[in-house]
Amino acid sequence: KELSWNLSLAPDVVGLCDPDKLERVFDNLLRNAVNYSYKGTSISIVAREVGDWIEIEFSNTGDTIPEENLKTIFEKFYRMDSARSSETGGAGLGLAIAKQIVEAHEGRITAMSQDGETKFIVVLPQEEKEARKKKEKELQKKIRDAIKKEKIHVQQ
Repeated sequence: KELSWNLSLAPDVVGLCDPDKLERVFDNLLRNAVNYSYKGTSISIVAREVGDWIEIEFSNTGDTIPEENLKTIFEKFYRMDSARSSETGGAGLGLAIAKQIVEAHEGRITAMSQDGETKFIVVLPQEEKEARKKKEKELQKKIRDAIKKEKIHVQQ
């Protein structure tokens, strides 16, 4: 298909997740982008922090998905075009499974399509930062408790 791709990853984007499960989500989104892209176009994957969330966006250029189809695209056995199942080998389960996995991670997945550009956006919580902050507070408390116990004078 002569596709190219662009990858943009924000530095230090870290999330707490099941990597095998999310690999399945990302593999499905990437395969769909490849299968439904026009020849000679590019696929873009962007990962960035948005507040306390990680946003991973897959976009490609191909046929626009009609608005009414976007409402049901994450349902089991959904196929926009039944002729595509023989071309791509899909049974219409990939996006439904992807949605279940993302939601199990307390995230969300959305799709939008306009003027030939289709985007799938996965949003996941950045639990790692919160977990790190909690551990830091616990460590600080342990240090303060040890200082009090040993009656150590700390000059500030």
